[in-house]
Amino acid sequence: MSIRIRIHDGTASLSHSRSDAESTVIRTAMIEARGALLHWDAASDARFPDAEIHSPVEAAGWLADIYGHDIAAAIDVGDDIALPLPDHAGLVDATHHLAVLTWARDWWPAGIRTPALSVPVLAAEIAVAVHAVEHLLDDEDAVERALRDAADAATALAAVPQALRAEAAALLHALAELAEDHAVELRPAASAASQDWALAAGARIPVGAGIEIGHGTAPVRWSDVPAQTVAADSDAQWSLRHVDGVPHLQVTVVAVPGVGVPGAPARLRARFGPESLRIDLPLRGDGDAFTGSIPVVASVALLPLDQRILWVRDPVLAPTPGPAEIEADRDAVRAHAVRRLADPAASIAERMAGE
Repeated sequence: MSIRIRIHDGTASLSHSRSDAESTVIRTAMIEARGALLHWDAASDARFPDAEIHSPVEAAGWLADIYGHDIAAAIDVGDDIALPLPDHAGLVDATHHLAVLTWARDWWPAGIRTPALSVPVLAAEIAVAVHAVEHLLDDEDAVERALRDAADAATALAAVPQALRAEAAALLHALAELAEDHAVELRPAASAASQDWALAAGARIPVGAGIEIGHGTAPVRWSDVPAQTVAADSDAQWSLRHVDGVPHLQVTVVAVPGVGVPGAPARLRARFGPESLRIDLPLRGDGDAFTGSIPVVASVALLPLDQRILWVRDPVLAPTPGPAEIEADRDAVRAHAVRRLADPAASIAERMAGE
């Protein structure tokens, strides 16, 4: 049974009871540490993490760096106890910084009203942040993996707004030194001309052909699609239409502006109605949206309203349907992201998106 640490009002409560339900995954920032899982509510200003410690022996090497010596020593005592948090703990801020960055990589709610983050810039910041807390991570190759993810960062860092260029240059220098130390090759910055590849928006979504006989919308679970692909503030739309006498199902999902690439290979799929009908179609990005169309049997138009269910997902991420995400959590995450865009303490990627 794991040891739990729960943070509340400046106090760390240690407990040996069974873990309680955790917060929703879309608003949970986490780090897999040696012998423990550290987690924060990403939509809050919490500095110290809650923790599930499954191996106090493995965690002993870093606990004091996060929670201070008194709380680290209390882990070995084995009693349930509450202790005040320290004024200063060596790695808590660096650990929180990494958790915030990795949360942004996985859950940033890009959409119509919230700009997308630069993935290469974010990857560069993550690589440097991983190095800062390397000894507490439960992955001996964490720095090398992060550096490989950031291999294309130079081009993106060369394109940051003027106000962020000094920070970007310092970040690139730190990244290059780390890459040299770990024998990871970074690609040089591309020329400005080669950066204009296809981020211009594609054609507007065409009006559906034929005669509409039914339509509706459905929310897209953020955990069912890759981060920063589908607009997090827009529902998927479906329409049943008679085209040349044949019923067709048409599905449209708004893409994150500036991210959808015209002609991109289809990764998303949409299932409509009961699984037994086997109505499942690929969605292809056209720059503005992910769209698809497929002929269906006439009886689809007679489906009861409660069976007109649309499920959009990446089959690798979501092989089976899951429960709907709580809208209040989605609202909290979107509001948090908007605040970060103008926060001087936010990452370069976040402030770059807010320019």
